[in-house]
Amino acid sequence: MSTSAEIPVSGQAGALAASRRLVRALAGMGRRRFLAVLGLTTLGGLVEGAGVLALVPVLKLLGVGSTPAAGQTGTPELVFALGGYVLLAIFAALVVQGRTVSSQSLQLDFLDRLRADLHRAILAMEWRAFRRLRAAELQQTVMGEVARIGLAVTMLFQLAAALITLPFVLAATLWLSWPLTLAALGVSAIVMMLTRHLGARGYRLGRELGAANRATMADLADDLAGLRGIKAFGAEESRAAIIAGRFRDVRHNMLGYQRTRAREQALLQMAAAVAAAAVLGLAVTVLRLPMAEALVLVVAYARLLQTALKALVAWRQLTGAVAALSSYEETLSLCRSGAEQHAGPGATPLPLSRAITLSGVAVRHDGDEAPAALEALDAVLPAGRTTALIGPSGAGKSTLADLISGLLSPDAGRVLIDDTELSAELRHSWRRQVAVVPQDPFVFHDTVAANLRLARPEADDAALWRTLEAAALAGVVRALPQGLETVIGDRGVRLSGGERQRLVLARALLREPALLVLDEATASLDGETEALVAATLAGLAGRTTVLVIAHRPSTVRHADHVLVLEAGSLIAAGTWQEVARAVPQRLGALGMAES
Repeated sequence: MSTSAEIPVSGQAGALAASRRLVRALAGMGRRRFLAVLGLTTLGGLVEGAGVLALVPVLKLLGVGSTPAAGQTGTPELVFALGGYVLLAIFAALVVQGRTVSSQSLQLDFLDRLRADLHRAILAMEWRAFRRLRAAELQQTVMGEVARIGLAVTMLFQLAAALITLPFVLAATLWLSWPLTLAALGVSAIVMMLTRHLGARGYRLGRELGAANRATMADLADDLAGLRGIKAFGAEESRAAIIAGRFRDVRHNMLGYQRTRAREQALLQMAAAVAAAAVLGLAVTVLRLPMAEALVLVVAYARLLQTALKALVAWRQLTGAVAALSSYEETLSLCRSGAEQHAGPGATPLPLSRAITLSGVAVRHDGDEAPAALEALDAVLPAGRTTALIGPSGAGKSTLADLISGLLSPDAGRVLIDDTELSAELRHSWRRQVAVVPQDPFVFHDTVAANLRLARPEADDAALWRTLEAAALAGVVRALPQGLETVIGDRGVRLSGGERQRLVLARALLREPALLVLDEATASLDGETEALVAATLAGLAGRTTVLVIAHRPSTVRHADHVLVLEAGSLIAAGTWQEVARAVPQRLGALGMAES
């Protein structure tokens, strides 16, 4: 698909360009399938044109506009004409059925591919690039904007059907009366000139509607995620006013679009009524056509106008809906531009036998003008040992953890796994050897087993129970109604905060990682449970390198190595006793002074 730099943002040019890209994208789903839909559409147009002409002999044999010959109404000719007309109608219905099924199948597969492509692009983004985006706006693009693209595909097929049918119906009307047909074309041209500005407005309104929908979805998601804080601060009314304003923006945009459509449809209906009356009057009074031919001409002319108006209406609706494709492409381009590099699925695991070393590392989250999260930092984490990382809020602890776990890359300096630099290409494969237990644990609305197998999909139930025992959670899971197969609800609502923390810890242990990062992972545990988890972590000594971000003195004092951060710089490192002697006042400020 095109990059955002190639996407016109307004007017007929934008709608035409987006429509061409939509056609190319549909054809890319399979040229044979796309051509099959066009072939069925062409066949349907041919049959429709033939159906109009088939009315002439039927009406003549029925004696419309003249006195039929004696016994004529029961002749084999009439039976043959009526039978042919019925067979033609049946064949047309079957063609339309086949075209509808084929186009719907192509459309649904296309929308699935769009959603899958954008979802993969989001998952493949650099963490730093992803954090700059609003997740709810991405969600709206994946679901809402792609649904609008589905409407654009429907309108595109309707437009194609009308445009392909139009020449066949036009040929029939020309054969019946070329002067009246030319007059009809003139009326259609006048109507198109009167409504030509509406297409450009429809595309602009479509773009604005997409932006309004994304903003509304993002604010609504913020309210749902932050409802506890909203209620705690009594901010319900202010947040309700903001969302009401978003709803007004969406409503105003939709009303503008509907007004445009209603105005156009009114003009089209008035023009069609005037033209139909004029045709019938001219056919009978001026051209003095036989009644049978005059009636067929009126039917054909009505069909011609109807087909032309269908094409025009489909185009107008397409201009509004296809704007969603431009929004989708811009989002997809943005996500792909932030894609993470990786060496591929067959990358060799990085050995970790000596240490993880940070050399001259600097990280700035928001560009060169922002304060550094880490600055010229040198640190060592011994392999197979537990390192405690402490420091005040904002010291850079989480940033350092993200660096060594391969989630972030430094703006300057190097991160070494033994002697191998953790380059951009290797970070993806390194994360397969890492497990992280965040301070705010996230679990999926799924079973206990599915949440655990996120770390190791092939693990059997016995392995799951072992890791639950190690995280002191086995008893809780056994008490659940379906045990491992219990669905724990949205964000694990059926579990307490401490139980969710232990479930995420169990998931990390199931991976058997080379590096285990615990970001305040025991903060919500009671003393007895923390002691059990600490015993489990002690059993990892020599096999797993552990980084613990902690505030509890008991956790830090049992670590093999301690790093003290302040304002993005390392101010002390060594054993607990060594850092206690080096920076006693800093430890005191953290509530960790030696007693």
